[in-house]
Formats: sequence, structure tokens, C-alpha cells
Amino acid sequence: MSEVSKVVSDRVAITRTLTSALDAHEVELAGALEALLFPNGAPANCDVRVFLTALRAQAQRSVSDMVSKDQAHAVELADDAEVRQVREDSRGALRASMIGIRTTLEGVYGIRILSAYGLTGDTPVDGEALVHAASTTEDLLRNRSLTEKPLRAGVTVDPVAMANELSVHLGTLRTALGDVQREEREAQGTREARNASLLAWNRSYQGIADVTTGFFELSGNAELAERVRPTARRRAGLTEEADTEEGGKKTE
Repeated sequence: MSEVSKVVSDRVAITRTLTSALDAHEVELAGALEALLFPNGAPANCDVRVFLTALRAQAQRSVSDMVSKDQAHAVELADDAEVRQVREDSRGALRASMIGIRTTLEGVYGIRILSAYGLTGDTPVDGEALVHAASTTEDLLRNRSLTEKPLRAGVTVDPVAMANELSVHLGTLRTALGDVQREEREAQGTREARNASLLAWNRSYQGIADVTTGFFELSGNAELAERVRPTARRRAGLTEEADTEEGGKKTE
């Protein structure tokens, strides 16, 4: 399974500080709140622990969704590498074929023939531009009669064979370009899903952390309130010392 990105792993650590505090101190926090809010005894249908458990569960759900979306995006990006390499290889092969045909025609018939087959100027590097130029040259090689005399008697070329060579490389590059575009669309989809999960986490975390901080303050546990407080760094998805593995142990 793919590792989560830093932007997500930091949020996981921040949430863990919050949920571990709720998990470790749920019973005493619920008891303190019930005693404070209901000095004459809590109603029969009132269970503060159920509410605190629900808060913790929601925080964990938001993290799980965020991690899942982040990993899906990482997997999608990993798929991109192969198709991009195929695109680069096929682009290089088509460009080499164009340059080779140009060199051959110029060597056999002279530089003037190049314009007749769309081979003047620099050979394009961009994939789409290269496909356009190669398509034009392929069509001309197939349909324009080669009437020029070779510079050296007895030396000729087969323009149709050259067109067939271009056709093979053109097909490969067209397919590769389409594959890359498809992967880019898919990556955009997983990126948007991941970003939406990050926004959902922000809303969930800040609301739950604010409530939890208030509960700890209300119960008189200022130390725990300070530990889980949604600081400016945490709201931005940046860990505090207490959120690190070493610092998190102090929450228990």
C-alpha cells in the first residue's frame, strides 16, 4: 500500500493527539461534565460518554477517508510514470525517424526536396506538434510523386516505405499521447477527491477540537485542554510537539 503524503500524515498525527486524549480520559471527562451540568443527577436518558465516543469516531472517520483518498491519488500518480515513459520513447522514435528521412532525402536529392515533403525547419519536439508534422510528411510521401533526379546515378529511395515507417511510429505516439491525457484526467479526479477530503478534515477537526478543548476546560483540566487545543499550526495542518510520536505518549 502506498504511504500517505506528508500533508496527510501530519493531519493524522494531529488527530491522533485529539482522539487519544478523548479515549484515555473519556470516563473521567464524562463524569466531570455530568456532575457539573447536572448537580442533582443526570437524566436517565443522558449519557455524555456516548457523545464523547461519537466525537472521537467522527474524527477517526475523517482521517480514514483522508488517508484513503490520499493513497488512491498516490496509486494513480504511480500509474502515470509508465505511460509517460512510453510517450517519451515513442516521441523520440518518431522524431528520430523524421530526422532520418530528412537526412536521407537531402543526401540523395539535395536540400531543395525537403520543402516538398514538409521537412524544412527544425523537427518539432513537442509531441502534438510532432504528430502534426509527421502526419503531413507521411501523407506527402504516399501521395506526391518523386520526380526529382538523385544527385548520384543509381541511388533511389522508396517514399512509401518511408511513409510506412512514419505510420508505425505515429500510431504508437498517438496512442501514448491519448494514454497520458487519460491518466491526467484520472489524476485530476483523485486529486480533487483528496483535496475535498482535506477540507472535510479541516471542518471536522476544528469543530471537534474546539468542543473537546472546551469540555476539558469546563471540567477543570487545563493541561489536557491546552494539549488538544486547535492552535494556528494545527488548523493549518502542521504538527505541534505533542503530536509527534514522542510527544504523543504524554497524552496517555
